[in-house]
Amino acid sequence: MAVGHGPEDEVNWNGILEPDERRRILARLHSAMGAVGARIPEEVDVGGRRLRLNDAVFAYLDKERLSVEDLKAAEALSAALRKQVLKLERSIAHDDITEEAAIGLMREVLGILRALDHLRKLREDPQRANLARTTLMERVNDERRWREFIKQVR
Repeated sequence: MAVGHGPEDEVNWNGILEPDERRRILARLHSAMGAVGARIPEEVDVGGRRLRLNDAVFAYLDKERLSVEDLKAAEALSAALRKQVLKLERSIAHDDITEEAAIGLMREVLGILRALDHLRKLREDPQRANLARTTLMERVNDERRWREFIKQVR
């Protein structure tokens, strides 16, 4: 098994998801820091419809203030996303899938969990919608600086 930095490096890519690998992927989903660094998916299937999740989350983050309707819509979106997470998690836990497919599902779940975290923070304090966007953009800029630093070090 290769030593690396991500779940992809810990998986045997021979095609069949083995029980140990299935447990490792599920443990990553349930870890407290599992969604840290995960990217919110551009699109996800929710309730049989394609949703531009990244755009939807950023639409809330971009508003100066959230209205009561916005908060209700964010809660409905959160509920639908939680159902999708459970569905994907069941697929990882029980379906006959390849390791590659399981890693893809894991990434999708972690990205959705990241989106849920942003939506939860907005519901906790609707006044911080624009602040949440500013904080997120600061994180993006930090990540860009780190990547540039790593390129220079190599």
